[in-house]
Amino acid sequence: MSNQLTISLRKKQLQEEYERLQAVYSNLIAVRDEMVQVEAPRLEALYMETLGQLQYEVLSLEYDIALLKLERDLLQAYVNRGEKPDIEEVDEEVSKAAGAYNETLHEEEEKIKEAKAYLEYHSEEDKEKEELKKRELKVLYKRMVQMLHPDLHPEQAEWEKELFLKVQDAYREGNLERLRQLAEELNTGVPSAMVDSETVEEWEERVRKLKGQIDVLRQEIEDRKSSFPFTYKEKLNDKELMSAMQEQLRARIEMLKREKERLAKIVKMMKGKKHGTRHCKNQS
Repeated sequence: MSNQLTISLRKKQLQEEYERLQAVYSNLIAVRDEMVQVEAPRLEALYMETLGQLQYEVLSLEYDIALLKLERDLLQAYVNRGEKPDIEEVDEEVSKAAGAYNETLHEEEEKIKEAKAYLEYHSEEDKEKEELKKRELKVLYKRMVQMLHPDLHPEQAEWEKELFLKVQDAYREGNLERLRQLAEELNTGVPSAMVDSETVEEWEERVRKLKGQIDVLRQEIEDRKSSFPFTYKEKLNDKELMSAMQEQLRARIEMLKREKERLAKIVKMMKGKKHGTRHCKNQS
């Protein structure tokens, strides 16, 4: 009888610890998803608005300069061989190189457009309303993660697995109404409690696995915090720092413009006639 009581007490302790760990795990899931699906897009948009356009101008000028240097070197090669430059061949080589540059520039343009669209959508007028909505969304999501996440309920029914996928989609889309509907659906059939017939060893294994999953999640969150765009989280709120960084980029833009102009004159002189040297789109 004493041994049975000891087992029951130990099992109860493990069940209570598992429930506590469930709450920790669901909270970490919500934090991770908030970072990935909400905070990261906002930080990226703010970064592109503050520094992205200037960095794009720097990149565009650097590409222009690289193409002018290529053009100069190709022309010089003819001179070194004592030959008359084949302008068409030179232009063709430069155009090939420009193709890859233009593709990269186009990708950067799209990022800037997406950032502007994001910030326009999340305007200041809707900020307070959005904050209330996000808070409810997060609280509801955390509760449903705790009740449905497969790591917490490895023996859940198929309908519970499908419902959890729907919950994730609704949270990713920021669809509060949909998440409310899914919560109501869950209330009609709450996942069954873990059976008491499981042994102490099985409960210990459950606790061990959940602790490992929590450690993995914590590490993932820390890794994200130390990578872009989260490394700019505090910097973007520092107006003085952002202003200084903008000035540095503007100074580099002016320097690159002078270098581009110098190289363009050299290439024009080597060709011996007026000839276009702008190969990248949207050049400064």
